[in-house]
Amino acid sequence: MAMTTVMVLVESTRQGRCATRAAFLVARRDGGHVLGLYPVPPSERLTPQAMYFSRASLESPGQDVLAVLERAERQGGAGIEAARHTFEEVAVNMKASVLERPPNPGHLTAYFKAMPTGGPDAVAERSRVFDLVVVRQPRDDPNHRVRKMLRAILFQAGRPVLVTPPSEPVSVGKRPLVAWNGSALSARAAAIARNFFRGAREVGILSVRTRDRSGPSARDLADYVAWHGVTATVIEADLGNHRLGDVFLREAARFDADLLVMGAYSQSPFRESLTGGVTNHVLSHAELPVLMTH
Repeated sequence: MAMTTVMVLVESTRQGRCATRAAFLVARRDGGHVLGLYPVPPSERLTPQAMYFSRASLESPGQDVLAVLERAERQGGAGIEAARHTFEEVAVNMKASVLERPPNPGHLTAYFKAMPTGGPDAVAERSRVFDLVVVRQPRDDPNHRVRKMLRAILFQAGRPVLVTPPSEPVSVGKRPLVAWNGSALSARAAAIARNFFRGAREVGILSVRTRDRSGPSARDLADYVAWHGVTATVIEADLGNHRLGDVFLREAARFDADLLVMGAYSQSPFRESLTGGVTNHVLSHAELPVLMTH
């Protein structure tokens, strides 16, 4: 199955632009469609509570409450327009046509949409009708908003997520590296990665020697993809005294990968936060796009 429909969470920041470009690079391979979604943050929404506190915060009873609300509306509108400008600028550079609804097969198309109720659960629900969701890496994320969105999509949407680093990608999936440990989670990730094997210059399968590894070996996976016409290079690495996430990123750099493929959150997010798990480590330190699934 081709990744024909891609949704990207748009921000007007440099990281948001990098995520948007990555979304178009993936969709362009099959003449697909990109939806740029801007989940409006709570600070930009006018709720009844916000209206009440705006009125209560007036310095004098004679001050015009409408002026306060109009100023809040302008600030919210500015955030949407900045995100729209970022998305449309990338779309123009990628020569995408504007189209809201199908069909237009074989042609790269794009559309921007703001989601007023843009909480993590709502975004995860919207994600269920796309082949792939692109989210920027949650490095600079003081309110944990991006990380909450990412987790909600992984656990509630049933869709893979492409997490992009702060640097603008030149390619995505020309040299994919699959992190393999024989588990059902890594098998699910490898199956999704097959979408990138077609047209890849080289495919790598990484197996890290650990005590608790079970299931089919990396060479078994190489045989599996060979039945699909793909020749893969098996890379075996020792864990030693290193973090597993560090080994993933080190071997990805050695392979010159432009995409790391892995299962996400084999432990719960809470347990990951306590133990410094692999998923959180890769999310915080990866310098290349990472395709994750749960």
